[in-house]
Amino acid sequence: MKTTTKRKTVSFLSRNVIVLSIVSFFTDIATEMLYPIMPLYLSDIGYGVILIGLIEGITQLVAGVIKLASGVYSDHLQRRKGLVNAGYTISALAKPLMGLFPTYWAIFGFRLLDRFGKGIRNAPRDALLADVSTPVNRGRVFGFHRAADTLGATLGPLITLAIMYFYSENISLIIALTIIPGIGAVVAGWFIKEYKKKTELPTTEKGGMKGLYRRLKTHYQTASPNYKRVLYLISAITLIKSTDIYLLLRARELGLSDLLIISAYVAYNLTGTLIIYYMGSLSDRIGFAKTFAIGALSLGATYMLLSQNELPLMLVFVAFIIYAVFQSVYEGLTSAWMSLHIKQKDRATGLGVMMAFQAVATLIGTLVIGFAWAGFGANTVFAITGLLAVGLAAYLISTRQRDYQSETDFGRKPYVKDIKKLTIDNENFRTAIWTGQQLQVTVMSIPVGGEVGLEVHKNIDQFLRIEEGDGLVLMGPREDDLSFEQQAQTDYAIMVPAGMFHNVINTGSKPLKIYSIYAPSEHPYGTIHKTADQADREELAELLEDD
Repeated sequence: MKTTTKRKTVSFLSRNVIVLSIVSFFTDIATEMLYPIMPLYLSDIGYGVILIGLIEGITQLVAGVIKLASGVYSDHLQRRKGLVNAGYTISALAKPLMGLFPTYWAIFGFRLLDRFGKGIRNAPRDALLADVSTPVNRGRVFGFHRAADTLGATLGPLITLAIMYFYSENISLIIALTIIPGIGAVVAGWFIKEYKKKTELPTTEKGGMKGLYRRLKTHYQTASPNYKRVLYLISAITLIKSTDIYLLLRARELGLSDLLIISAYVAYNLTGTLIIYYMGSLSDRIGFAKTFAIGALSLGATYMLLSQNELPLMLVFVAFIIYAVFQSVYEGLTSAWMSLHIKQKDRATGLGVMMAFQAVATLIGTLVIGFAWAGFGANTVFAITGLLAVGLAAYLISTRQRDYQSETDFGRKPYVKDIKKLTIDNENFRTAIWTGQQLQVTVMSIPVGGEVGLEVHKNIDQFLRIEEGDGLVLMGPREDDLSFEQQAQTDYAIMVPAGMFHNVINTGSKPLKIYSIYAPSEHPYGTIHKTADQADREELAELLEDD
């Protein structure tokens, strides 16, 4: 059969993706104007490698704790934009203030304030990106955003190089000029779009800080095994990489001048700009675990090169370029990978937990490497960490990848099946059979006397069809106002509007067999809930928990 028209597809470049990319572009210009010179400056005024690593570790830890709190709070408020803009504004003000108080303690304090701003914005921002993407294009969305970010990171040190060349390494001028791209980021942030409709929260999600703590605790306890697996893998990678500052200090130790070090840093960022979108697209095709294996191999190669006692200038530049491959994967795709295993309503919380784990791993890594550097020398430290990175890459390649290789979820490819047979044959409480770009199909088996469970999908319409059995359908605008009631039986269809609380109770004498369509998808790719209790633990814990 020949088609005469071509259906219009939705581009992954939505308004929020473009706006957030512009905001990150300006912010990274400001950040990277300072980043390559700060460790060199601190070293010149007497800071040793351990103290520099400690400062970086502490600032990253503070940022990680704030990311965690901000992520939980964002999901609690069901708002992203305000936190994102507040974080970018704080960072935009913190950077130029360093120039007004040029002591190393003041610089440390304002660096801490800058990371505080980053902590506020990161989890809600990445949740926004995940909200406007789907499992099959998430790598491209995050890759595009990170490409814009890295382009800014390339221009930043180029501006620093020019100022250092023409104005005799005037660091105060560099710091002061960061206010210009900072203002650009703040203004661009005004154009972020957020849904104005607010779903009524369940009682357990109210209650101030105790409610937030309860939400965080419940989230981790009920997280899926895949979520925890990815969380631990990302933490292990973070522990090995520690901080980029050590690469800059190692380059100086190998004999590079400050201008050459910043030039190598520019080459690193430029490489990242050119390849980061490709790495995101690659992850959509081969899966995130294999893509991270490529990144870990690149990290290992970088460290092994820099472990040499003597290294020609060209090979130092090569090491920085190889490292860009790792950073393109790590910085660009960690949130994308993790978000595959988090429900939409918990995304900022789940990403905040990941970022807190990263912060703790960074602090531990920087301290361990700093003390080992002081005790055994940089070449030994880089050789060992390089071998660890290669070992992690081997694990990622050899272990079974579960992101897009489900034996029950046939999304991401054409699929034709007898849906009635699939539904009736299913014995699990819930099984995702097809998770695509714009919708998801699940089949359910509700035991006699059981129920689907009270739930609400903020931005997702849902269609259910009963293939076998009898049930009572309940719907309403609030969890305590299920004013819509109707009996349904075999061959009945149920339509649930977004934002509507709903439940289906099995009132028959045999299991209720249902298939459900979400548009867009609601559950992580490959979801299997064998029992209602498992589903409760993983998805409805906050709804069922006593206040």
